[in-house]
Amino acid sequence: MDQSKKILLIFGIILGIFTTGIITGLLLVDVGYIPVAFGGTHESSQEQDKIVSLDIDYGNGNVQSFADVKLTGDGTVLSALKILEKQYNLPVETREFVGIGTFVEAIHGVHNTNTKYWQFWVNGEYSLVGAGQFQVKNGDEIFWKRTDEKPNTK
Repeated sequence: MDQSKKILLIFGIILGIFTTGIITGLLLVDVGYIPVAFGGTHESSQEQDKIVSLDIDYGNGNVQSFADVKLTGDGTVLSALKILEKQYNLPVETREFVGIGTFVEAIHGVHNTNTKYWQFWVNGEYSLVGAGQFQVKNGDEIFWKRTDEKPNTK
């Protein structure tokens, strides 16, 4: 293989890796995943206080609503649920899965079953990422529901 073909091959590999990284990044942002920024001096949106609302449908006719839940620092759907746990004595049971994230097992003593499990929506849209990865914005409406419904329904 002559020198020009080697250079062209190396350039093609580098270009392919770069393109794959850009496409992956765009797809992750599109589904709501916002990575934590490292370094820098500007304040990220994760460090700003956010006010959100949460509704919890237990799937048994009971629904609880919480308006004006204040998040400081880490502003994820899971951290909003953990704030309810502290402020309203609303127990939340979770399980950590390596490589996947945190899975909500129970809210206020209502556990997942073989057919019904906890799912969440933000502003009416079903999330495609875990509650610990979904970064909320000020004014977001979070809806938790224990259900066996298809994920695209509320």
